[in-house]
Amino acid sequence: MTNKRKYSKIIYVDTAAIKGDNMSVIDFMAAKSVPFEKNKWLSFVTHSEDTSDIICRLFDKWLSKHECDFIAEYLVDHADKDSAAKAVRNYCRLTALLHDIGKITPAFQSKITDNIEGHRELLYQNGLDLDRINDPKSSPHNAAGYAILTEFGFSDETAAIVGFHHGRTFSSADQIGNYPTNYYGRGSKQKREWRTLWNEWIEHSLSICGYSSVEDVPVPDVKLQMLVTALLIMSDWIASNTYYFPLFDTFEKPADRKSRLSYAWKKLDLPLYWEVEPIFDKCRMFEERFGFSPNLVQRELMEIVDNTVSPGIYILEAPMGLGKTEAALAAAELLAGKYKCGGIYFGLPTQATANGIFGRIKQWSEQQCDGEKHTIRLAHGMTELNEEYQSLFNGSANDVYSETDESTERNIFVHEWFEGSKQALLADFVIGTIDQFLLASLKQKHVMLRHLGLAGKVVIIDECHAYDAYMNVYLDRTLSWMGAYKVPVIILSATLPPARRTGLIKAYLNTKKDIQNTTDENAYPVLTWTDSKQAFGKALGYDTPDKKIKVSRLEEAELTAVMRERLSHGGCAAIIVNTVKKAQELARTISDELSEFEVICFHSRFTATDRADIEKTLLKRVGKTSSEIDRDRLIVVGTQVIEQSLDIDFDYMVTELCPMDLLLQRTGRLHRHDTHDRPQELTQPVISILDTDSGGSELIYGKWLLEQTKKYLPDELTIPSCIPSLVSKVYAEPNETSSEWEEHKRKIDDKETKARKYCIDSKKLRKSDITLDELLDDNVGNSQRAEASVRDGEDSIEVLLLTKSNNGCLRFLPWRNGGAEIDMTITPSERESAAIARERIKLPMYFTKRFNETIDMLDVIPDRWRESKLLKGELLLTLNEELESELLERKLRYSKEYGLEEIKENEG
Repeated sequence: MTNKRKYSKIIYVDTAAIKGDNMSVIDFMAAKSVPFEKNKWLSFVTHSEDTSDIICRLFDKWLSKHECDFIAEYLVDHADKDSAAKAVRNYCRLTALLHDIGKITPAFQSKITDNIEGHRELLYQNGLDLDRINDPKSSPHNAAGYAILTEFGFSDETAAIVGFHHGRTFSSADQIGNYPTNYYGRGSKQKREWRTLWNEWIEHSLSICGYSSVEDVPVPDVKLQMLVTALLIMSDWIASNTYYFPLFDTFEKPADRKSRLSYAWKKLDLPLYWEVEPIFDKCRMFEERFGFSPNLVQRELMEIVDNTVSPGIYILEAPMGLGKTEAALAAAELLAGKYKCGGIYFGLPTQATANGIFGRIKQWSEQQCDGEKHTIRLAHGMTELNEEYQSLFNGSANDVYSETDESTERNIFVHEWFEGSKQALLADFVIGTIDQFLLASLKQKHVMLRHLGLAGKVVIIDECHAYDAYMNVYLDRTLSWMGAYKVPVIILSATLPPARRTGLIKAYLNTKKDIQNTTDENAYPVLTWTDSKQAFGKALGYDTPDKKIKVSRLEEAELTAVMRERLSHGGCAAIIVNTVKKAQELARTISDELSEFEVICFHSRFTATDRADIEKTLLKRVGKTSSEIDRDRLIVVGTQVIEQSLDIDFDYMVTELCPMDLLLQRTGRLHRHDTHDRPQELTQPVISILDTDSGGSELIYGKWLLEQTKKYLPDELTIPSCIPSLVSKVYAEPNETSSEWEEHKRKIDDKETKARKYCIDSKKLRKSDITLDELLDDNVGNSQRAEASVRDGEDSIEVLLLTKSNNGCLRFLPWRNGGAEIDMTITPSERESAAIARERIKLPMYFTKRFNETIDMLDVIPDRWRESKLLKGELLLTLNEELESELLERKLRYSKEYGLEEIKENEG
């Protein structure tokens, strides 16, 4: 005899009191609960309706018109735009109504029911037995949703959207056949009951979305699957947030849907999408935005962009200091107006370059608002430490103020909802590291949100020459997606090898076919672009005369004598080397031997605060407005950071050998501005190539590129005319092979192979029947590992650098906050946490190669500090009172002048 479970308490519900006479068992299905509040719940029906209401509101008020039109073009066959938009809206609404249908299963309800008082008994009362569901974890509700929808005739493509609404891969194997108890109850005895519930909800959803049967539901290709899934994820997250959509008391009558949505939307307070009005006078627009008239290159770019008939890629190669940033922003505004894009993404190679340009993009963004509120986002891992960006917080579309007058509203602000790393690209105006763009091609959880953020924008990629073969794999794959989404892309570079330029075009068009471009490969400045899937090129006018730069060679032993001679009557010089260690060594040597000169050492191994101080000093001392006194007898010794981001100008330059394109980039900081009165001896720009032990340089750049650069580097550079020919010669494949060339090719092949491991295969975009589960068949895991995956090299180790006094107290560095003691027994305030977090620094590569050992030897932060959002999970490197430390038998020293350096055995 079978023993049936005896219930100690049966809940009898007055169904009319809940929803009236049209009651169904579905109304008792649970979607949300609170483990420690058993009298709170959210029904499946209410959550599904909340999600569908939000997805419709996002479609109507937030999603860019570019994305709406794009989805409509590929999803439905309607000539009338209004009808097409309505059809797309209904499809999105359908996915929202069905996204949690996998919760109408014994597997899910058996897990949630014990969190809701009386729920198990209620379902039993209504004929559903949840006993003995022993393996519910094998059927997560997203996978169950996919299984149920395909069982009822939905296409794999639509079912995949439901299956991926948690942003990750899932097993699409025969769920129902393999785990029948999870779908039909113990012994599959209630198969009819559960299938009746599924059918009831599917028919209801189809009906209110305007479909008479499953066969009427359109089939989205993989591009649309990506975008609709992202919109569904966003809607589900909002609908699941109890701040916007509160839970109810158990079996309480739900609130009116209209008022519930109105309450949530007001709380969420997303601004309307950015919309650019038609621009009839391009030059006037440019002058209003930037305060000066456009030069020839800027005018021609705007003219070409204005005359294109379809979105494309625009590759602008032009000299340093020509105003490529302003050209790109003006072109982006024109493109946004033409193609109804709802924002921009501006990608740069490093956090420093992103921080450096943020103020300029913010100012431009403020001019775009025209009385409306719009969102901005600085997107990289250290945004908490950017004070200008943080000043834009604490606002919403209804409550933001200007920095100067609290009575005046500010139109640009940071919306808290977009602060999550996965939501970063969803803001209107995004400035960030190139990683944010590259991550759109990484097999990572919730990658769809990055696609949704980019698909409605104009994309600008700056300093494209700075990316290596590994990063270029991700760059090319993401460009293929941008081309598929018809996203306008602007690429900026001082110069590119011809093969790389062609590779970018082919990536955007996602083609293997040869690209026909009749432009002279030695033309410069030059614009290469696509229109209607054809490539074009044009040499641009250039209204600035060529600059002659003399090239000399210099032995390291001669360096101090040459510096003394060249700067004998004043002026400033830069010495750029390829490694931090070399910069520190040279800076010390020159300081010791040239005591009458001021030496500033600048590289990446300073704390964030000290580096920021150095940057401010350099902008004052050698920036555009620096005076003769500021520049007098100043020598800056640094690494590649000198050639990036900062608008600085030197009278004389020395550099270690590096690849030709990067060397030419460095010359952009030599005699950059015509406003400086230079000493007579320094009126002719000269760059000296420093002959040093090239071991470190070869490790970074490879022997072949360095040898090619040395071979083709002339005694005089004619900037910018010589740039394309020199770069072409250096990067051209040689007629005769050599061991150096073979090694160079092998390293590139290795980098590309390594990059492809977790890279989404954009070639599958050419196929019409691909589903998301075939595209995202693996994922890279957590976000920290993910961001490392789009850059070659091992994970770096970052630490907070503090001092520890003899009594064990932690203190700031002596010149920071007066070396104040930091209380370890309390949670630091937000201000103090930020001050501590700014003492961040990267350890040398030696420690990265011994990653686990290093982590074990570093100090952990005090327990109470872990309660701070900014400090949680951080590691400490503590210095003694002489600012020294020992780590893995290596002695380290930190100073404000030279940063973190290793102490040699024969030193103090």
